[in-house]
Amino acid sequence: MDFKKMTDSELAKVMINYIERVGHLQDVIGRYLQGNDCISASRIKDEYANLKEELRKDAHYLSLKQNSKGSDLYMGVFKPSIREASAFGFTVSVNANINQMMFNAVAEAHYKLTKYYSLEEWGSLL
Repeated sequence: MDFKKMTDSELAKVMINYIERVGHLQDVIGRYLQGNDCISASRIKDEYANLKEELRKDAHYLSLKQNSKGSDLYMGVFKPSIREASAFGFTVSVNANINQMMFNAVAEAHYKLTKYYSLEEWGSLL
């Protein structure tokens, strides 16, 4: 998918999806660590692996298009958010135990995705 050709509204939809999914995973891991096994460890690990891979692929694509120009939102907010979330979040191996380190890795990704624009600011672009 060619992000730089997307409208601001389309970019917002992609970011909102990521922010909500990462936030939900963070909540689920937190509940799991508190002993609330509302979701299985294997499902948590699957979602962790899926999000990690999706962000990695998108960040790689954005790195390949580094010299491409896009909208101010694309260049100043969307692109760095995705690249930073991939680089600094999801640092725990996908087959690691669900523990505080995994929670922190997901929390870092969530922070990086909302570092420049909050969920509400992205939502205002729809």
